[in-house]
Amino acid sequence: MNTLLTGATGLLGSYIVKAWRRRGNLIGLYSGNYKIEDKEIPYYICDVRDNKLESIFRKHKIDSVIHTAGESRVDFCERNYEHAYSTNVTGTKNIIELCKRHKSRLVYVSTNAVFDGTKPPYRETDTPNPINTYGRIKLECEKLVREASDNFLIIRPILMYGWNNPKERENIATWLLRKLKNNEQILLVDDIYDNMLYALECADSLLKLAEESKGNVYHIAGKDILNRYQFGLKLAEIFGYDKNLIKPVKNSFFKEIAPRPKNTSYDTAKLEKELKARLMGVEAGLSAMFKEKNCARQEAVI
Repeated sequence: MNTLLTGATGLLGSYIVKAWRRRGNLIGLYSGNYKIEDKEIPYYICDVRDNKLESIFRKHKIDSVIHTAGESRVDFCERNYEHAYSTNVTGTKNIIELCKRHKSRLVYVSTNAVFDGTKPPYRETDTPNPINTYGRIKLECEKLVREASDNFLIIRPILMYGWNNPKERENIATWLLRKLKNNEQILLVDDIYDNMLYALECADSLLKLAEESKGNVYHIAGKDILNRYQFGLKLAEIFGYDKNLIKPVKNSFFKEIAPRPKNTSYDTAKLEKELKARLMGVEAGLSAMFKEKNCARQEAVI
């Protein structure tokens, strides 16, 4: 089995590589301006909109694609619609066409931003109603995937945390750690909730679903529903930083461009039943992150 992973250097992509455990051959795709040397996994610098993707499909006889690539910065998407649309929708269309041509199964990674946050916890059967550009674009991608084939899997992870590639953007945990290390005051909202997810747990669940699932849409999230402020306090406690640097504010304090849903926490009963899984709480997830060893991403942050 040959699997192409797009967005291989992003947060989830990096943890999928870590969790792969020789499930066939993995081929990584990313659009950075740096090279990756790996003896086991071939990496290609290639945009998902690029025509040269065809040659990668042919060379490696791709059986399945895990598609995580696409612009995901919420405010950036609101300001830069054409770029956000192109990297997500146009890129996904290209991947879909290649999957059709080569009879490859598609695993599409979506987002909790397809929901408006007014009726949590959300099940896979609930009707999406995005309130910002990013959510609307991702929902359009989901529709394209559904219309293209019956042989698909849509994964909707919730907000993830973990060690990011130092050449890629930070996530909530690594951003907090940088600020705490520098003794900077941090303002975190206490009125936006979700069940945050350790990226390694997401990667493990995604790969198991890709191997075993007969369904087509799954929500992946952590066990605990909490706000950003509560998450920051728990992170500071586990990593040994000063909690007093973290102050609570309301989301209205920030003059953000894109509206944020208030509570997109998930009901994960379907995932837990199918995988017979016990999901990590935030303390377990952050503790696992703290214990990660021999990781270049970790050394770059603390």
